[in-house]
Amino acid sequence: MKKVNLISFLVVFTSSLLFIGCTSDPIPGPAGADGIDGVDGVSTGPGTSTTELLAKKVFLGPQIDGVIDASWAEVQSLTGTAEVPNPGDNVFQGYVGNKNDVVLKAQYDDEYIYFLVQWKDSQMDLNRDTWYFDTTDNLWKQESNKPVFENGVKVREAFYEDKFGMQWDINNSTTDWNSQTCFATCHTGMSQSDGYARHYTIAAGESTDMWHWKSVRTGLPNGQFDDKNVTDTPITGARHGDAKDAGGYVNNRVEIALDGTGTLVKVPKYYIPGREYYYWITQDEIDTGIAKEIIAVATDGKLTDEDGNTIDPVAEVKYQRDGETTGAYGMPSIYTSPFIGSRGDISSASIYTGNGWILEFKRKLNTGNADDVTFDSVSDYPFGYAIFDNAAIAHGIKAFMTLKFEQ
Repeated sequence: MKKVNLISFLVVFTSSLLFIGCTSDPIPGPAGADGIDGVDGVSTGPGTSTTELLAKKVFLGPQIDGVIDASWAEVQSLTGTAEVPNPGDNVFQGYVGNKNDVVLKAQYDDEYIYFLVQWKDSQMDLNRDTWYFDTTDNLWKQESNKPVFENGVKVREAFYEDKFGMQWDINNSTTDWNSQTCFATCHTGMSQSDGYARHYTIAAGESTDMWHWKSVRTGLPNGQFDDKNVTDTPITGARHGDAKDAGGYVNNRVEIALDGTGTLVKVPKYYIPGREYYYWITQDEIDTGIAKEIIAVATDGKLTDEDGNTIDPVAEVKYQRDGETTGAYGMPSIYTSPFIGSRGDISSASIYTGNGWILEFKRKLNTGNADDVTFDSVSDYPFGYAIFDNAAIAHGIKAFMTLKFEQ
């Protein structure tokens, strides 16, 4: 398995782990497997539902720290199992049928809505597109973010991050949202050039609010979701990041000429000397000089950083693959800083417990932004959610849920 260093992350005990998924079009979700009682869409008893998320009214919401405080004990649970469907065209190859059990809760006060989501996951996946040195052709490469298959047989797991997503209609604008939730925007059976499957709305003026917690790019380093929105065609550009003033994640990649004059090749842009098993670099680490910029590459793969230090990836085998994982000095695929603006509206805190994730997050009921759903306590909000387990695209789906507010 891909190695993840857990020492830098708090591991806590929690008694219950379950949780949730979203997205895809004419693909039906699994029937008869939603509730503890085995009946799809039927309440499983006091304080638990398989279709409704009841937000509890509180004077002041919980602290967002990833620790489940006592206030959550009095909140109804929405339980379910998110399962990865088969949209065809091998779009979700290597993931179809995977399941994650999920529990979701919500609270609200006069200003914010708060969520707690827990899902079972046997491994924390942070090794996203990691850089390594390939000695066969003396080139720096990135691990694949999708499983690798040879003759239909998986020979290497994906190298990606764990993610969680939710999707909401904005201003009751989206055709069939109330009956289809996130399936209303997901379209499959498309051409290869269009990616086979895409999220988009079907008419001008329709839009949805798409929330993505991305463990490596936004969640663990910055305590945020990536707040996005979905609009109509062109279908390949219908998903947009919300407006921002600054911040975000950037590919840790640069093109440099071999030996200064030769072929342009891609190499990591920044690295942190001596650091092992790290999966992102922060902008602060760049600004303070902890991370070093790579400014030259030789034909034998040697890199030179801004201070004149040389990295020899042949002699230093920790930069190379180590069996099923990358070496200890594998370099991150991104550098990141917090979003400032509408794209950073959702604050989060998360903990991997050893057998799953605890994720707390909050957002203002009304952000004042046109690219966000506005919540009011007298309305109901159909939604869907998704679990991405070490997956760039494939996700377990749980649609046809409804958020309601306790009065």
